[in-house]
Amino acid sequence: GMGVSQEAHNRFAAVVELVGRYLCLFRGDGSFGLVHFHAAYDRSHVHPMQKPAYGHLPPTNWLRPMLKMAGQGDKAGELSDDDLALSDYQRRAPHTAINILRMSQVNAAAGAKSIVDLDLGDGTTEKASGITLYTRNTLRMAKMGKDALQSALDADIAMQN
Repeated sequence: GMGVSQEAHNRFAAVVELVGRYLCLFRGDGSFGLVHFHAAYDRSHVHPMQKPAYGHLPPTNWLRPMLKMAGQGDKAGELSDDDLALSDYQRRAPHTAINILRMSQVNAAAGAKSIVDLDLGDGTTEKASGITLYTRNTLRMAKMGKDALQSALDADIAMQN
């Protein structure tokens, strides 16, 4: 849904979950990838919260292990949970949107055959992809800081009104 309320984000998350499920059901996920955007994007409110969700950012609790895997162990230890949560800004936009990508575009962004075994540090290992991309974006968002990110988003939203 439109807007920045939690209710609007919940409607958005429900709709894109259905879109993703139907894409996978009809095996479109082999040809297309989805990238979801919302003004109030919050990965911690996307189900499943601790597992990958098609078209969404990786679960927030995966970011530290991803940073470590990408050789950014120092940053993984230095960044606060609030810093890591700023990663959501890479999916915040003035309009609710689903970016539909050809698989060649997905591979160019994440790297072909980029699926790896990610050690979550709690005794579990999960399949993950896009480690380099998400590490770079997470570090960039943390460096920019919440005030700058929110200000930029607010300016983009204001242009739409």
